Amino acid sequence: MPRLRVFLSALIAAASTGCVTYRAKPLDPVASQAQLESRRLDEAGLRRFLAAHGQPVVEQWDLSRLTLAAFYFNPEIEVARAQVEEAEAGIRTAEAKPNPTFAFTPGRSDDTTGGLTPWILGYALNLPLELAGKRAHRTAEAQRRAERARLGLAARAWSVHSGVRRALIDLEVAEAESGIGQDHVPLVAQSARILAAQVAAGDGSPQEAAAARVVAARAELALRAGERAVSQARSRLAEAIGVPLAALAGLRFSYAGILDTRPPLAPQEARAWAAQNRADLLMALSAYAVAQSALQSEVARQYPDLTLGPGYQLDQGEGKWSLGLGVTLPVFHLNQGPIAAAEARRAGAAAQFLAVQNRILAEVDRASADYSSASAELETVRTLRAALERQITLLRSRQEAGDSSRLDLLRAEIEKVDHVRAALAVRQRALHALGALEDAVQRPLAWPESAWRAPARLSEAR
Repeated sequence: MPRLRVFLSALIAAASTGCVTYRAKPLDPVASQAQLESRRLDEAGLRRFLAAHGQPVVEQWDLSRLTLAAFYFNPEIEVARAQVEEAEAGIRTAEAKPNPTFAFTPGRSDDTTGGLTPWILGYALNLPLELAGKRAHRTAEAQRRAERARLGLAARAWSVHSGVRRALIDLEVAEAESGIGQDHVPLVAQSARILAAQVAAGDGSPQEAAAARVVAARAELALRAGERAVSQARSRLAEAIGVPLAALAGLRFSYAGILDTRPPLAPQEARAWAAQNRADLLMALSAYAVAQSALQSEVARQYPDLTLGPGYQLDQGEGKWSLGLGVTLPVFHLNQGPIAAAEARRAGAAAQFLAVQNRILAEVDRASADYSSASAELETVRTLRAALERQITLLRSRQEAGDSSRLDLLRAEIEKVDHVRAALAVRQRALHALGALEDAVQRPLAWPESAWRAPARLSEAR
């Protein structure tokens, strides 16, 4: 019996070694709201994060710095990082060997003749032995799942960058539109006053004056709408970064990273790159590799595992040793059902890969065509603007010479403002088209993997 106590004590000690203690981390909506609302772009942690990636804080925030700030703050990045950690933990699970089992089977005999103890104490240790490379196949499948999760993080990082870029474009356009409105309102107001004075003098059309007043009122409404558009664009930018709107108060933005840019690749090179390197395509390829490994695991399960079971029995004072060998008998099936299902999943993954590749090629073609069309439109409006500026210069000269009225010059300047507003809409479409082309190609992700791979804020919180 002393040997039994020693053995059981050793078994319990081995089982308790390395155990993880559960720690509760409840979520408090009030505390999380306060934490979100306290975020600012002048945080010391963010400054260190930016400096570590070669983008120290300066007076103006451009696309690169805002994207890195989004990598630091945006909760969507944290979700993807947690999924990577979960998948990487799955590798450790797959690599683990199955634990042995211990059985204690006490019994009692009615035969106590000769003063023998009636107790029969049996102990058995079962050691499972996996065969046919099952653990290696399981580990390979887990590694491919982890790779797919890492690619998912890269895809999420690009999506966050794309959201910041779209919001920054809309903010730039909204601010420009607001500035146009501020120029437009005094011009149409002055035009309305001149026409009203002409009507009062009996030398004008009341209908034309009334139409001018309507235009002036609409210009006022457009100015208010432009101010709302600026506020909404700033709100969308704050959301894309992962900070409250108040965090953007007083900041100056640089639009150098989004204006006057050109596609980085020729159309054919863009198609080839996207169809072979885009994150979602690599995720589909990784999903096929996962299905392939899963099929290998199911094929390996055709072959039974062994169980080695040494045992000891203390039978009424007499010790007896035994050695058992267990094996599953493949009598009723050879795992055909799971193998067939795994083959079907592999075929489905292959079809999904082709579907993703086909969609990517279509996206690149569509984005390229849209950008070419928008670029051509942009050149047209630039040509027209130059013509309008020449006309205004001519009218100003004629007015100074007394050959043209102030109203004619105002009308030309109003037409120019209307054209600038239309040109701004074309430029916005061209910038979004270029962004869509970059999204379709996803080259390059302009920041090192450490910018979106390392859990920046979680590491600080711990």
